[in-house]
Amino acid sequence: MLEFIIENKIYVGYFFELLAAVSGSYYLRKTDNVLSSIKYLVYFLWFVFIMDLLTFYTIWAYYDGYKTLPWLKDSVFRRGMWMVNSYTIYSCSFYSLLFIKNIHRVRVKNQLMLVLLGYISVSIISLLLSDKFFHEYVMTPVFLGTGLLLISIGVYFYEMMESTELINFKTNLLFYISVGLIIWYLIIPPIQIYSSYFTVENIEFISVSTAIKRYANVFMYGIFSFGFIYCAQEKQLPRLNKNVSVL
Repeated sequence: MLEFIIENKIYVGYFFELLAAVSGSYYLRKTDNVLSSIKYLVYFLWFVFIMDLLTFYTIWAYYDGYKTLPWLKDSVFRRGMWMVNSYTIYSCSFYSLLFIKNIHRVRVKNQLMLVLLGYISVSIISLLLSDKFFHEYVMTPVFLGTGLLLISIGVYFYEMMESTELINFKTNLLFYISVGLIIWYLIIPPIQIYSSYFTVENIEFISVSTAIKRYANVFMYGIFSFGFIYCAQEKQLPRLNKNVSVL
C-alpha cells in the first residue's frame, strides 16, 4: 500500500488540501470583519480534507486484503463512490452558493437561488434512481453542477467588471477562488465520464487520470492558499461596489 501511495503521489493531494484549509484559518485569524461566506468556505475546506481522509478506507481495505474490514469485500461500499457522488452535489451547491451570495442584483440572485434548489432536487433524484451510485460517477449532478457554478461565477465577474472592484481584483479573495474552481471544473468532469475504466485491469488509465486530478488539485488548492495568504496581508475583503443597479 505504501508503494502505491508513493508511486501515485496520493500524499500530494492531501498536502495541498490541508495547506488550503490552514491558509484559510490563517486568513480568518489575520483579517477583521470577515464575510460569513468566507468563514464557511474555510470550514468547508477542512470538511473536504477530512472527507478525503475518510475515503482512504477503500485503498487501505484493498491492500490489507480486507482482513481488517472483511465485510467490505463484497459490499457496495467497497469503492467509496457513494461518498464521491454525494460530495459532488454538496460541493457544487456550496461553491455556487458562495458566489450567488456575493451577487448584488436581487433579481438575478433570486433566480440563481431557484436554479440551485432545482439542481439539488434533480441531483438527489438522479442519485436515488441511478444504478451507478455505488460504482461510478453519476454524471447528471456533475454536469449540471458544473454549469451552475460557471454561470454563478460568470455573473459575479460581470458585476465586478461593472463596479470599481475590478481595479482591486488582486486583493479580492473570491477572484482567486474563482480561478481555481474554473480550471478544476473544466478539467475533471470530462475525465469522470470514463470512471467505469477505473479498475485494476486498467492501470494505465488509473495512472493518467490520477495524475491529472492530482495536478488539478495542486493548482486549485495552491491558488486558494495563495489567495488566503496574499489577501490576509493586504487586509482587504472580497466585496463589490454596492452602488450597482438592481434589476
